[in-house]
Order: sequence, then C-alpha cells, then structure tokens
Amino acid sequence: MKPSLTDPAAVLDTPARRPKILLLTYISPLQRWGSAKRSRFLVDALKLHGTVDVLVLSFVDVADAEASLTVTDLDGVKVMDLQIVQRGLLSRPRFDLTSSDVSSQVAQHVDLAAYDLLVSRYVRPAMKLELPCGVPLIVDFDDAVYDPPWYALRTVKSWVGVLLRLFNDRIIVRTRLKGASWRHAHYLFCRDAEREVFGWLPGAVLPNLPPAADREGPPDFSPPEQPALMFVGLLDYMPNHDAVDWFLDAIWPIVLREVPEAHFLIVGSGADDRLERWRRHPSVETLGFVDSLADAYARATACVVPMRSGAGTNIKALEPYLYGRMVIATPLVVEGHHPLFRPGDDVLTAADPAGLARHCVAMLRTPQRASEIARCGYQRITTTLTEERFRKIVGEAVDSLLRTRG
Repeated sequence: MKPSLTDPAAVLDTPARRPKILLLTYISPLQRWGSAKRSRFLVDALKLHGTVDVLVLSFVDVADAEASLTVTDLDGVKVMDLQIVQRGLLSRPRFDLTSSDVSSQVAQHVDLAAYDLLVSRYVRPAMKLELPCGVPLIVDFDDAVYDPPWYALRTVKSWVGVLLRLFNDRIIVRTRLKGASWRHAHYLFCRDAEREVFGWLPGAVLPNLPPAADREGPPDFSPPEQPALMFVGLLDYMPNHDAVDWFLDAIWPIVLREVPEAHFLIVGSGADDRLERWRRHPSVETLGFVDSLADAYARATACVVPMRSGAGTNIKALEPYLYGRMVIATPLVVEGHHPLFRPGDDVLTAADPAGLARHCVAMLRTPQRASEIARCGYQRITTTLTEERFRKIVGEAVDSLLRTRG
C-alpha cells in the first residue's frame, strides 16, 4: 500500500526539492573575457543553493530569422544560448527598456515563472524582459557607474555611442530603478562607490575576484632578466586602447630615456591596424592573445594600468599579483578597489604622466623592490578577495529571498 502524503514517515522519505535558479545574462560563463569570469563565479556560488540554469541572450539583426536555442553543459549546469532577433528599437540591447517582443521570444523556449529565483548578471537582462510576478530577483549590478573615455573620442560615431550609453545609464536605468517594483529586488554592487550612488536600493557589495592563475603552485616573484613593462586587456575596449595610447604617447618616451634597454609588452586581442600602429613605437611588442598568461607575465618586471576612464574594478589590476607582478596605476583604478590597495605598499599610483613614468623607471631600475611590492599585494588580495567570501555574500542574498518567498 502506498503511504499517504500526510504520513510523517512518507514526508521524511521524500527528498526536498532543490530550488530552481535561473541566471539571466548577456555574457556567457563559457566565454574567456574577464567579465565572464564573474559570471562563472556566480554560477558556482548559486549551485550551492539550488539547481542552476543559465540563459544567455545574444542579439542578431536578421529580418527573417527566428529565435534559436543552443544548449551546452557546464559542469552540470545547463547553459542556454538564445539568439534574439531584433525587430525594432525596443528589442535592441542598447537601451534598457522592457521589450514584449524579446520577452515573447524568450517565452517560446524558457518559462521564467517556473523558477524559484531569477538572477540578472548586470541590470540589463532584467530590464529588457517582462519578469513574472512573485519570483524574487537578484541583480548583479556590476559596472554600475561608467566614466566615459572622453580622450579617446575622435569620431562622430564614438561620441554618439558614448552619449547614448550615458543617456541609458543615467536617465533610463536610474529613473526605472526608482520605481516601486524595482525596490523589491536585491542588488549586488562590485564596489563601495557604486553602492553609494544607488543608496536607495537594498543590497550589498560583492567584490570582483581575479580569475585563478593558469599555473600550479604559488607565483614566481623573480624578476625577468630584461626590464619590461606590460599591459593586459581587451584591446578593442575603448578605455583600454585609450590607456595604451596615452601610455605610449605621454609616458613611454620618458621611461625609455631613463631605461633605454626596457621593453613594453601589450597582451590581448585587438584590431590589426591598432596593434600595427603600436608596434611602430620603439621597443614595443604586441603579443596578441596568448595561450599562457604565466609565460607572458614572467617576461614583465611590472604591469601598468594607466586607465583614464571605464567602469567597475579593473580586474587587470588584480590579476598580475597572482602571477607575482606588481602594478603601477592611475588613482581611478585604485579607487575602484578601495580599501583593498594601500598605495606605496601594494601598488604605486600617479595621476600625471611624469609621476607614472617616475614609478616605472624606479621599478625597472630596482626590480627586487617591484618583487617586494608584488608579494605584499599578493598576500593582501589572496586573503581578502576569496571565493569563500564571494559565496557567503551571494548565499546571504539567495537565502533571504527564498526564505521570504517560502
């Protein structure tokens, strides 16, 4: 005889259903970009609290195409890449306005209401979709405040692009977030400065983590035989190529006058014409996309992060320490990690070309000092920015929302 569902023994024998969690994102955790690493960290943290699916929204401008779904397994997580056909202004990802057309295309493949919790990587996917009532929402509001790369705007197209982004971020998004419905979500910010800008929203700071180093054991802090500086980043991203342009034009000539045997290494994928232009500068190598970051970092005495614009916490300022290399950066970069870095102990900073060049020359001339700073930064990063802390903050948000719903 089948036991009654009201029988306590039957209830104890029935395994509890794990909550179903859906991560909405434009950035797949399968990608190799720095921003995709945070998506992967989120997936790993959410897996501790339920069964996780990932819905990646990608947009194509094809008149007669239909929405198509590709599914990939990621360590037991179903990653669904849904190709969204853009059929009008509202269906385009540039503006964070709700689109009934995009929502309809999603509904053909995924039932959002079937999940116990929705998590939006950035605010954009959540704002684009018609979300089901009663399903709690966590917004990973990474890169919530964007500083435009004014120095890099040389064409009408680049000016239009930046102004449209500012209109979206500072008018559309902030106006919508002041609506009553958005105050019920829980928000995760990557730094204190962004948390303060959106002080009316409930949430917490979830620091960015650098991706794990692609080598075994602790980093090698030994300096290379030849003095060299290095920049690592996605080189088609406007703030990044602005930083490299500024370094090569205003800082590198000063460094070479003082340390003529030095080299500047540029690592990352980018447009061929841009890489060719940089290679024309003396003692500059563009390595492109490298298979081994460990080998690339081993060639550098120190890394430079001369950012004048951008958003978030610049993972490129954290990663070098995991490979035994210190960072010379602008104050904008260090402010993004406040209070992690201690200028002078873990990192060297300056806002002007002369100050940055002075730090570069000093480290190239005293590589052992560069190694000492790298050791301090490595110790601070690896004891402060841990996966355990990341998972704890995510877990507190998940537990709170699921408990409220339950």
